[in-house]
Amino acid sequence: MAVSERIKVKAGQAAALLLFLGVLEWLVRKRFVSVLVLSPPSAVAMKMLEDLQGRELWTSLQVTAMEFLLAALISFVVGSFFGIVFFRFRIIRSALEPLLLAFYSAPTILLYPVFLTLFGLGSPAVVSMAVVLGSIPIMVNVSVGLAGVEPIFVKLGRSLNAGPWLMFRKVMLPAATPTIFTGLRLGFTYALVAVIAVEFITFSGGLGKLVSWRYFLFDTEGLFSAIAFIILIASLMNRLLQRTEDRIRKRWT
Repeated sequence: MAVSERIKVKAGQAAALLLFLGVLEWLVRKRFVSVLVLSPPSAVAMKMLEDLQGRELWTSLQVTAMEFLLAALISFVVGSFFGIVFFRFRIIRSALEPLLLAFYSAPTILLYPVFLTLFGLGSPAVVSMAVVLGSIPIMVNVSVGLAGVEPIFVKLGRSLNAGPWLMFRKVMLPAATPTIFTGLRLGFTYALVAVIAVEFITFSGGLGKLVSWRYFLFDTEGLFSAIAFIILIASLMNRLLQRTEDRIRKRWT
Protein backbone atom coordinates (compact mmCIF):
# COMPACT_ATOMS: atom_id res chain seq x y z
CA MET A 1 0.00 0.00 0.00
CA ALA A 2 1.35 3.41 -0.99
CA VAL A 3 2.13 5.96 1.70
CA SER A 4 -0.52 8.42 0.47
CA GLU A 5 -3.17 5.70 0.37
CA ARG A 6 -2.19 4.54 3.86
CA ILE A 7 -2.56 8.11 5.16
CA LYS A 8 -6.00 8.35 3.58
CA VAL A 9 -7.06 5.09 5.23
CA LYS A 10 -5.83 6.26 8.63
CA ALA A 11 -7.55 9.61 8.18
CA GLY A 12 -10.79 7.89 7.22
CA GLN A 13 -10.62 5.63 10.27
CA ALA A 14 -9.96 8.60 12.56
CA ALA A 15 -12.84 10.56 11.02
CA ALA A 16 -15.23 7.62 11.43
CA LEU A 17 -14.19 7.20 15.08
CA LEU A 18 -14.62 10.91 15.82
CA LEU A 19 -18.02 10.91 14.13
CA PHE A 20 -19.11 7.89 16.19
CA LEU A 21 -17.94 9.49 19.43
CA GLY A 22 -19.61 12.77 18.48
CA VAL A 23 -22.94 11.02 17.89
CA LEU A 24 -22.66 9.27 21.27
CA GLU A 25 -21.84 12.58 22.96
CA TRP A 26 -24.89 14.23 21.38
CA LEU A 27 -27.23 11.34 22.28
CA VAL A 28 -26.22 11.43 25.94
CA ARG A 29 -26.17 15.23 26.25
CA LYS A 30 -29.67 15.44 24.72
CA ARG A 31 -30.93 12.77 27.17
CA PHE A 32 -31.82 10.29 24.44
CA VAL A 33 -29.65 7.82 26.37
CA SER A 34 -29.51 7.76 30.16
CA VAL A 35 -26.19 8.58 31.82
CA LEU A 36 -26.72 5.44 33.92
CA VAL A 37 -26.39 3.41 30.72
CA LEU A 38 -23.80 5.38 28.78
CA SER A 39 -21.42 8.18 29.75
CA PRO A 40 -20.47 10.99 27.35
CA PRO A 41 -17.16 10.21 25.63
CA SER A 42 -15.76 13.51 26.92
CA ALA A 43 -16.48 12.46 30.52
CA VAL A 44 -14.94 9.04 29.86
CA ALA A 45 -11.82 10.73 28.47
CA MET A 46 -11.53 12.85 31.61
CA LYS A 47 -11.93 9.73 33.75
CA MET A 48 -9.20 8.00 31.76
CA LEU A 49 -6.84 10.89 32.48
CA GLU A 50 -7.77 10.64 36.15
CA ASP A 51 -7.14 6.88 36.12
CA LEU A 52 -3.72 7.38 34.58
CA GLN A 53 -2.77 9.55 37.53
CA GLY A 54 -4.07 7.11 40.16
CA ARG A 55 -2.82 3.79 41.50
CA GLU A 56 -5.97 1.69 41.03
CA LEU A 57 -5.59 1.32 37.26
CA TRP A 58 -1.87 0.59 37.34
CA THR A 59 -2.25 -2.01 40.10
CA SER A 60 -5.02 -3.75 38.16
CA LEU A 61 -3.06 -3.49 34.91
CA GLN A 62 -0.02 -5.08 36.54
CA VAL A 63 -2.03 -8.11 37.67
CA THR A 64 -3.73 -8.56 34.28
CA ALA A 65 -0.45 -8.10 32.37
CA MET A 66 1.30 -10.73 34.49
CA GLU A 67 -1.53 -13.23 34.05
CA PHE A 68 -1.87 -12.57 30.32
CA LEU A 69 1.86 -12.77 29.56
CA LEU A 70 2.14 -16.06 31.43
CA ALA A 71 -0.95 -17.45 29.70
CA ALA A 72 0.28 -16.25 26.28
CA LEU A 73 3.69 -17.85 26.79
CA ILE A 74 2.24 -21.19 27.89
CA SER A 75 -0.34 -21.09 25.08
CA PHE A 76 2.41 -20.43 22.53
CA VAL A 77 4.59 -23.31 23.78
CA VAL A 78 1.72 -25.78 24.13
CA GLY A 79 0.02 -24.74 20.90
CA SER A 80 3.24 -24.83 18.86
CA PHE A 81 4.30 -28.20 20.26
CA PHE A 82 0.99 -29.95 19.62
CA GLY A 83 0.59 -28.16 16.28
CA ILE A 84 3.89 -29.69 15.11
CA VAL A 85 2.83 -33.07 16.54
CA PHE A 86 -0.45 -32.89 14.61
CA PHE A 87 1.46 -32.03 11.45
CA ARG A 88 3.96 -34.87 11.84
CA PHE A 89 1.37 -37.49 12.78
CA ARG A 90 -1.64 -37.14 10.53
CA ILE A 91 -3.57 -39.88 12.35
CA ILE A 92 -3.45 -37.93 15.60
CA ARG A 93 -4.48 -34.78 13.77
CA SER A 94 -7.42 -36.50 12.05
CA ALA A 95 -8.59 -37.95 15.35
CA LEU A 96 -8.22 -34.93 17.63
CA GLU A 97 -8.62 -31.84 15.46
CA PRO A 98 -12.45 -32.15 15.04
CA LEU A 99 -12.80 -32.66 18.80
CA LEU A 100 -10.64 -29.61 19.52
CA LEU A 101 -12.62 -27.46 17.10
CA ALA A 102 -15.91 -28.65 18.63
CA PHE A 103 -14.58 -27.94 22.12
CA TYR A 104 -13.29 -24.54 21.02
CA SER A 105 -16.62 -23.54 19.46
CA ALA A 106 -18.47 -24.35 22.70
CA PRO A 107 -18.79 -21.73 25.48
CA THR A 108 -15.65 -22.95 27.22
CA ILE A 109 -15.66 -20.02 29.63
CA LEU A 110 -18.49 -21.77 31.47
CA LEU A 111 -15.95 -24.31 32.72
CA TYR A 112 -14.47 -21.74 35.11
CA PRO A 113 -16.05 -23.44 38.20
CA VAL A 114 -13.99 -26.54 37.41
CA PHE A 115 -10.78 -24.50 37.31
CA LEU A 116 -11.74 -22.71 40.51
CA THR A 117 -12.20 -26.08 42.19
CA LEU A 118 -8.84 -27.33 40.91
CA PHE A 119 -6.72 -24.22 41.44
CA GLY A 120 -8.66 -22.05 43.86
CA LEU A 121 -9.52 -18.38 43.59
CA GLY A 122 -6.55 -16.51 42.14
CA SER A 123 -4.12 -16.25 39.25
CA PRO A 124 -3.59 -20.02 38.67
CA ALA A 125 -7.27 -20.47 37.77
CA VAL A 126 -7.25 -17.39 35.54
CA VAL A 127 -4.06 -18.44 33.71
CA SER A 128 -5.15 -22.07 33.23
CA MET A 129 -8.50 -20.99 31.79
CA ALA A 130 -6.76 -18.57 29.43
CA VAL A 131 -4.32 -21.27 28.31
CA VAL A 132 -7.19 -23.59 27.37
CA LEU A 133 -8.79 -20.89 25.22
CA GLY A 134 -5.55 -19.53 23.80
CA SER A 135 -3.65 -22.70 22.89
CA ILE A 136 -6.28 -24.37 20.70
CA PRO A 137 -6.31 -21.83 17.81
CA ILE A 138 -2.50 -21.76 17.89
CA MET A 139 -2.11 -25.54 17.61
CA VAL A 140 -4.76 -25.79 14.89
CA ASN A 141 -3.27 -22.99 12.79
CA VAL A 142 0.29 -24.28 13.22
CA SER A 143 -0.72 -27.73 11.96
CA VAL A 144 -2.85 -26.33 9.12
CA GLY A 145 -0.14 -23.85 8.11
CA LEU A 146 2.61 -26.47 7.97
CA ALA A 147 0.37 -28.94 6.17
CA GLY A 148 -0.59 -26.30 3.60
CA VAL A 149 2.96 -25.61 2.40
CA GLU A 150 3.20 -26.02 -1.36
CA PRO A 151 4.77 -29.40 -2.27
CA ILE A 152 7.08 -27.67 -4.76
CA PHE A 153 8.81 -25.88 -1.88
CA VAL A 154 9.40 -29.18 -0.09
CA LYS A 155 10.77 -30.79 -3.27
CA LEU A 156 13.07 -27.83 -3.81
CA GLY A 157 14.45 -28.14 -0.28
CA ARG A 158 15.05 -31.85 -0.68
CA SER A 159 16.76 -31.33 -4.02
CA LEU A 160 19.21 -29.04 -2.22
CA ASN A 161 19.89 -31.76 0.38
CA ALA A 162 18.37 -29.74 3.21
CA GLY A 163 18.22 -31.61 6.51
CA PRO A 164 15.04 -31.80 8.64
CA TRP A 165 15.90 -28.77 10.79
CA LEU A 166 17.06 -26.65 7.84
CA MET A 167 13.97 -27.70 5.89
CA PHE A 168 11.74 -26.67 8.77
CA ARG A 169 13.50 -23.36 9.44
CA LYS A 170 14.13 -22.21 5.85
CA VAL A 171 11.19 -23.72 3.94
CA MET A 172 8.27 -24.85 6.09
CA LEU A 173 8.19 -22.09 8.68
CA PRO A 174 8.46 -19.10 6.28
CA ALA A 175 5.76 -20.55 4.01
CA ALA A 176 3.42 -21.18 6.96
CA THR A 177 4.03 -17.81 8.65
CA PRO A 178 0.74 -16.08 7.61
CA THR A 179 -1.40 -18.95 8.91
CA ILE A 180 0.67 -19.35 12.07
CA PHE A 181 0.44 -15.65 12.93
CA THR A 182 -3.30 -15.75 12.34
CA GLY A 183 -3.40 -18.45 14.99
CA LEU A 184 -1.21 -16.37 17.31
CA ARG A 185 -3.46 -13.34 16.96
CA LEU A 186 -6.54 -15.45 17.65
CA GLY A 187 -4.91 -17.35 20.49
CA PHE A 188 -3.54 -14.29 22.26
CA THR A 189 -6.79 -12.38 21.78
CA TYR A 190 -8.85 -15.20 23.29
CA ALA A 191 -6.32 -15.59 26.09
CA LEU A 192 -6.72 -11.90 26.93
CA VAL A 193 -10.52 -12.19 26.75
CA ALA A 194 -10.39 -15.22 29.05
CA VAL A 195 -8.18 -13.42 31.57
CA ILE A 196 -10.50 -10.40 31.71
CA ALA A 197 -13.65 -12.55 31.78
CA VAL A 198 -12.50 -14.82 34.61
CA GLU A 199 -11.26 -11.82 36.58
CA PHE A 200 -14.66 -10.20 36.07
CA ILE A 201 -16.66 -13.27 37.07
CA THR A 202 -14.55 -14.35 40.03
CA PHE A 203 -13.65 -10.85 41.25
CA SER A 204 -10.08 -12.14 41.68
CA GLY A 205 -8.16 -9.04 40.63
CA GLY A 206 -6.87 -7.20 37.57
CA LEU A 207 -8.76 -5.14 35.04
CA GLY A 208 -11.66 -7.60 35.07
CA LYS A 209 -12.17 -6.99 38.78
CA LEU A 210 -11.89 -3.24 38.19
CA VAL A 211 -14.67 -3.38 35.57
CA SER A 212 -16.81 -5.56 37.82
CA TRP A 213 -16.32 -3.33 40.85
CA ARG A 214 -17.21 -0.15 38.97
CA TYR A 215 -20.21 -1.91 37.45
CA PHE A 216 -21.60 -2.78 40.87
CA LEU A 217 -20.96 0.79 42.09
CA PHE A 218 -22.87 2.23 39.09
CA ASP A 219 -19.70 4.18 38.22
CA THR A 220 -20.55 4.45 34.52
CA GLU A 221 -17.67 6.75 33.65
CA GLY A 222 -15.15 4.55 35.46
CA LEU A 223 -16.67 1.43 33.86
CA PHE A 224 -16.25 2.73 30.32
CA SER A 225 -12.81 4.11 31.16
CA ALA A 226 -11.65 0.63 32.19
CA ILE A 227 -13.25 -0.89 29.10
CA ALA A 228 -11.51 1.69 26.90
CA PHE A 229 -8.15 0.76 28.40
CA ILE A 230 -8.85 -2.93 27.69
CA ILE A 231 -9.70 -2.12 24.06
CA LEU A 232 -6.49 -0.11 23.73
CA ILE A 233 -4.42 -2.97 25.13
CA ALA A 234 -6.01 -5.47 22.73
CA SER A 235 -5.45 -3.10 19.78
CA LEU A 236 -1.80 -2.54 20.71
CA MET A 237 -1.26 -6.30 21.05
CA ASN A 238 -2.69 -6.99 17.61
CA ARG A 239 -0.65 -4.14 16.13
CA LEU A 240 2.52 -5.51 17.70
CA LEU A 241 1.84 -8.99 16.32
CA GLN A 242 1.19 -7.54 12.87
CA ARG A 243 4.46 -5.60 12.87
CA THR A 244 6.35 -8.67 14.12
CA GLU A 245 4.88 -10.77 11.33
CA ASP A 246 5.82 -8.14 8.73
CA ARG A 247 9.42 -8.00 9.99
CA ILE A 248 9.77 -11.78 10.00
CA ARG A 249 8.36 -12.10 6.50
CA LYS A 250 10.69 -9.37 5.20
CA ARG A 251 13.68 -11.13 6.77
CA TRP A 252 12.76 -14.46 5.18
CA THR A 253 11.85 -13.12 1.72
